[in-house]
Amino acid sequence: MNLHMRTNTAIATSAKRSARHFDRGFGSAPWSLVPAVVLLVACSSSLSNSNSQGTAGSGNNGGDAGGTGSECGGWTGAGNCAVAGGAGTGGSGGTTGTGGTTGIGGTGGTASLPACTANGPMFGVCFVNDAETGSLDRDTQTSGAATIAAVGSGDAPASCHSLRGIGMSDPSDWWFQARAADNRLWTIGVRGLGDTPPVREGDVVALDVAWHLTYPVPGITERNGFLQLSDAAGTPVLWAGSSTGAAIPNAPTWISFRSGDYVCGSADPLCDRRQRNVIATVNASSTTLPPYGAGSLDGYFLQVTYLAPLCGDYIPPFYAGAVRL
Repeated sequence: MNLHMRTNTAIATSAKRSARHFDRGFGSAPWSLVPAVVLLVACSSSLSNSNSQGTAGSGNNGGDAGGTGSECGGWTGAGNCAVAGGAGTGGSGGTTGTGGTTGIGGTGGTASLPACTANGPMFGVCFVNDAETGSLDRDTQTSGAATIAAVGSGDAPASCHSLRGIGMSDPSDWWFQARAADNRLWTIGVRGLGDTPPVREGDVVALDVAWHLTYPVPGITERNGFLQLSDAAGTPVLWAGSSTGAAIPNAPTWISFRSGDYVCGSADPLCDRRQRNVIATVNASSTTLPPYGAGSLDGYFLQVTYLAPLCGDYIPPFYAGAVRL
């Protein structure tokens, strides 16, 4: 340690001159000649009376208390008073551990659906005119007044089902013929939409036909269109439509269909074979029909298939029919 103090010159030389408190120039005696014992005696009081500075604490224990600084050595020169010991510095506590992240819950499994029991349309409507014999144009359209020329039961004449049909192609339950304004004779055969034709011979009606054929890939024909027959007051009495993913051309707005919930079937990587309910709307009233099912709504009896998704390169057609009760 470095001690910085001044000695009393009377001790170093003689008692001939009177003692004084301090010798600003350290007297005439060189510092190196002062006996070591005198230095030790002069410092002993200060060293023994001063308290040492407290030691720093560890993380678990506080430091030792430092000296109070109230006790001074026998000399009052600079550096003789003990420096007060500082309190030990408390150790730093450990950092709080980071909690683990919450695990992500697993997703619920998809409930399996029952097998489907219906797999084909339960109704059919065919319509053809007397100018159509072996093949059909891509687009066929007519709209206007017509007169009912004949009404019958059983299978329709004029090979109706072999040329153009919506739904099943089985023989019809009843049929009628209507002469259009352009003198074309239209034959319409109906199956699965009631037992009684909604018209009689001689009735004046409105006949609307819109039919469009597409060929997306070789061997596949997509049929989009509808037939509608309305009475003299303009109320539809018979309607049938077909759609294969495209909008029905010039479709009427009083009747529409959309998909509901899945109810049966299974999906595989190549083709989703699940079937959905069909939500039918007639004149702003709606009802839910099962796939390939039937029901009554707003004075009409309805038959539908279901709106199927793409299956490979093929979209199964959606068929629907309605007859006025």
